[in-house]
Amino acid sequence: MDWTTFWIFIHILVMAFWLGGDMGAYYSASLFVKKEYAPETRAALARVMQGVDMFPRLAMVLVVPTGLTLAARTGLSPIDGVWLVLAWIVSAAWFYLVWTVHRPTAPDWGHKLKPIDDIFNYGLLIATVGVVVASIAVGEPFAETWLIVKVALYGLTIIALIAVNLLLKPFVPAFTKLMTEGSSPEVEAVIYGSIQKSKPFIWGIWAVVVINTALGLFKPVF
Repeated sequence: MDWTTFWIFIHILVMAFWLGGDMGAYYSASLFVKKEYAPETRAALARVMQGVDMFPRLAMVLVVPTGLTLAARTGLSPIDGVWLVLAWIVSAAWFYLVWTVHRPTAPDWGHKLKPIDDIFNYGLLIATVGVVVASIAVGEPFAETWLIVKVALYGLTIIALIAVNLLLKPFVPAFTKLMTEGSSPEVEAVIYGSIQKSKPFIWGIWAVVVINTALGLFKPVF
């Protein structure tokens, strides 16, 4: 088996799940905000939205170790051997954390791990900025300009994710109020507003996923 081709396939597959899952969650959210739907219908849509949203969240985790593995196999990255194994171990821990915190059937104790998930996001953002700066300054760990741009754009998706998480914070208590007390102008305004404000960041993530897939395939010379 050509393992390089295998990892190219896996990496692209992860990007496809990321983009497709994000679009599915977005469409579910666009239906959820419709006030004419019964609360039971909106509750079902919210569950679908949360479930489908797991695909981009988990894909965002997997794109890192699969990308590093592919870069190591093609000679684009010195991160190999023990360091690559370490990257997979950290990614596996992050994968489990995301699964435990965000899935629709997450246990109550899993929700309490949300601050740790936030730490992972901010930590990865800092690491990504450090890698981009080091690569520009000294050509390590990445020397190819298209790859540096790819990593920098990934950093933008982390910023977008953090922004979306912050903007959707009012959504959960408003949704709970909708289910327990019914619809009201105040509740609907919070639900609609939080989703509307997050849309530009979601669109930005879509653009980055498409651009980064193209960069990886075509490897343009800058």
